[in-house]
Amino acid sequence: MYGLLRKIVRDLLNRRIRTALTVLGIAVGVAGLVAIVSTSRNVVRAQRELFSDISQADVTIWVWDAPPNLGPLVQADPRVAAAELRVTATTRWRTARGWADIELVGLDDPADVRVNRFDLVAGRLPAAGEIALDQSAARATGVAPGDEIIYRDASGRERTLFVSGITRSPSYLSSTITRVAVGYVPARYLRRAMDIPGSNLFLVRLHDAGDGREVAEYLGRLLRRQGIQFSTPIVRDPGQFPGRRELDALMMVMFLFSGLGLLLSGFLVANTLSAAVAEQVGEIGVLKTLGAGRKTIVGLYLLESAACGVVGTALGIVGGVLAGWRLIAWIGTLGNAEVSFRPAPEGLFLGVVVGVPVSLVGGLVPAVQGARISIKEALESYGIHADYGRGWPDRMLGRMKRWPPLMAMAVRNLARRKGRSVLTLGVVALSTAAFLGASSTRDSVNAAIDEIYATYYADAWVWFGENLSVQFEGALAAVDGVREAEGWAIADGHVGTVEARLYGVPAHSALYREVMRQGRWYLPEEPDAVVLTSELADAQGLRVGDRVSIQVRGEERIFRVVGVAVDNTIFLGGRLAGKAFIPRDTLTRMLGRQGQTYLFALGLAGREPAVVDEILAGIETRFGRWRPTVQPVYAEIESANEASRLLTLALAAMIVLVAAVGALGILNTLTLNVLERRREIAVLRVVGATDAALLLAFLTEGVALGLVGWLLGLGLGYPAGRLFTAQMSRVLFDLTFRFSVRSVLWSLAFTLVLAAASSLGPALAAAHTRADDALRYE
Repeated sequence: MYGLLRKIVRDLLNRRIRTALTVLGIAVGVAGLVAIVSTSRNVVRAQRELFSDISQADVTIWVWDAPPNLGPLVQADPRVAAAELRVTATTRWRTARGWADIELVGLDDPADVRVNRFDLVAGRLPAAGEIALDQSAARATGVAPGDEIIYRDASGRERTLFVSGITRSPSYLSSTITRVAVGYVPARYLRRAMDIPGSNLFLVRLHDAGDGREVAEYLGRLLRRQGIQFSTPIVRDPGQFPGRRELDALMMVMFLFSGLGLLLSGFLVANTLSAAVAEQVGEIGVLKTLGAGRKTIVGLYLLESAACGVVGTALGIVGGVLAGWRLIAWIGTLGNAEVSFRPAPEGLFLGVVVGVPVSLVGGLVPAVQGARISIKEALESYGIHADYGRGWPDRMLGRMKRWPPLMAMAVRNLARRKGRSVLTLGVVALSTAAFLGASSTRDSVNAAIDEIYATYYADAWVWFGENLSVQFEGALAAVDGVREAEGWAIADGHVGTVEARLYGVPAHSALYREVMRQGRWYLPEEPDAVVLTSELADAQGLRVGDRVSIQVRGEERIFRVVGVAVDNTIFLGGRLAGKAFIPRDTLTRMLGRQGQTYLFALGLAGREPAVVDEILAGIETRFGRWRPTVQPVYAEIESANEASRLLTLALAAMIVLVAAVGALGILNTLTLNVLERRREIAVLRVVGATDAALLLAFLTEGVALGLVGWLLGLGLGYPAGRLFTAQMSRVLFDLTFRFSVRSVLWSLAFTLVLAAASSLGPALAAAHTRADDALRYE
C-alpha cells in the first residue's frame, strides 16, 4: 500500500503543470460555490444588521418649506419611532478632475441624528462654514480633514468650506457608483448659502416596517391638511436595496462560472488520467505481472483523481472564503458600510460534497480503461495499432492527396488515438462555447446599457425647489445651448397590485424615444391610456387592450393598456424598474397639481461633458431663485458602466479559465502523441526530416485539433450564449441576445492561438528528439 501511495505522489509531481491545472480547475468550481453561498448568506445578514444599526428611514418624503413643528407632530404617532426634518441641496464642487456633483445635507443638530445615522471615522462634526465629507468621496478625491473645498452657492458664486471630518454614510451609495458626493453641514448655514427658507426632506423611522404603506398614506393626508407641498412618499422595501439587481447578476455569473469550472474540471481529470494511463502502459503491465488485479489498477488511478479532488477542494474552499470576503468588502464599500464576513457552513459543506465526487467521476473511465489493458498489450505497446485505416474517419483522412506530406500526416495522426482526440476536441469545443457565451453575454449587457440611455433623448434633467407651470419649459428652452425642454411628471404609485414608477410624459415627446414591444404609444386625445414597460406588464400578465387600476396619493383611476415598451432604466431618483407612462396632464391632475411640475427634461446642443456642465451651470445661475438641481445623463451612464464593471471582470475571468482548460487538453494530447511516436520521429530523422519539419508537423496537429474543436464549439456557443443571456435577463432586465460575427472571429483567433501556443512545447520536444536516443528508449 505504501508503494502505491508513493507511486501516486510521484505520478502527480512528475507532471506538475498538468496536475496544477487540473487542481486549479477543481478549485475554481468549488471556490465559486463557496463564494456564492457565503456571499448570499452574508448579504442577508448584513442587510438586517445594517438597517438596524443606522436607523434607516422607512418612509422618505420630499417636502417644500416644511415648518419645524412637523417632526414632533408626526412623532406623536405611536407607530413612529423617530421623525426628522432636513434641508438638502445638490450643487457643484471643484475636484482635481473638474467640477462634480455634491449633495449637501443640512443638520439642525449633527450630534443628535436619529434617522439615517452616519459614523464619524475621522476629524470632528462640522460647525458653520465646515463640512463632514463622506469617505467614498474623500477617498476618490484625496480630500482629508483640514483641507478646503470650493462649491457653488444658489447664485452660482464660489464658496469655501473647511473639511472638519470624514463620515461613513450607509444611507447613501458610494459616490463611485452614484457620481454624487455627500457632505454634512449645519442646516442654518446651508439655508443661507442655498437660499432655502425651510426644510425639504422628511425622514420617518417606524417601530414596524410593515406599517410603511399605511403611515405613508397618513402622512400624505396630514401634509395636505397642513398645506405643505410634497412628493410621493417613498416606502422602503426591506427585501430591496440599491444595487440588488447588479449583485444578483454577479451571483448568477459566479454560479455559471462555478458550474462551468466543475464541468471542465471533470474533463481535466479524465484527460489527465488518460494521459497518465497512456504514459504508464508498461508500468501497468509490470504491476499486473506482479499480481495486481483490475480492482487494484482502478483503485490506483481513482486515488490519483481523488488526490486531485481533495487538494483542489481544499484550495477551492480557501479561495471561495477569500473571494466571498473580498466580495462582501466590495459590497460594503459600495454601500458605505462596514460589513463583517462569516463563512457559511452550508457553503463549505457543498464545496466538499461536490469537489471530490466530480474528480472521482472524471477519473472513472480512464481508470477502467487502464485496468482492461492486458499484460501482453502493455508490454508490447509501441503506440501503433493494427486497426488504423479501417474506420471511415481514417479512410476520409487518407484521401488528403494534395496536402503537403508532413501536414497531411499530422492531420491523419488525429485519428490514430480516437478516444484521446475526441476527449480533447470536447474540451476545446467547451472552451470555445464558453468563450462565445461569455462574449455574447458581455456584448448583450453593454448593448443594453447603450440602448437604454439612447431611449431617453434628454441630455439632462433639472428639478426645481417648487412646482412650476409646465409652460416654464419655454423659459428653459430660451437658455443658450438648450435645444429642447419638456416638463415631465414622476411619482411612485401602484399599477394593479405592483408598485411602480409613474411617468407623465407628453404624448408627442421629443426627448423620449419609445421602443415598443407590443402596441403603440398613447395619443393626446387619450387621457386614460397607459404604456407599461415589459417588466411591469410581464409581472402581472397584462397585454394590449387590458384595463388596469393605477393608484397614486390615494387617487385611483382605471386605464387602458395601449402598448408595452422596452425600458428598464432605474434613474431620476427611482428605485423601481417597472414603469407606467401616462399622459402628463392626467398624472399632474391625479397628483393634485394640474398643469404643474418640478421636473424638466432638457435636450442640449452638445453632449460632451464639458459642454453639458457649462450649460447646466448657466441654468443654475439664471434660475437660482427656484433652487434648481441638475443631473446630466452622462453621469448616469458612467454610473451604469461602473456598476457593470465587476460583471465584465467576472466574465473575463471565465474566459481565462476556459483558455487554461483548453490549453491543457491540447498540451496533454500532443505530449502523449510525442511520447508514443518517438520511434517514428527517429525514423523521420533518419530519412532526413529537419527540426522545422517536425515542429511544423506537431504544430499542425495541434492547430487542427483547435480548428475542429472550434467548429464543434460554434454549435455549442450559440445556445450557451442564449443560456447565459437568459439568466442575466432573469436577474437584471430584458436583454436582446447579441451573437456577432466579431465574436465568432475573435473565438476563432482565441482557439487557434491557444492551440498553437499549447502545441509549441510538445512540438519543440519532438524537434529536439535525437534519433539514436529514440531508437533505444526502452
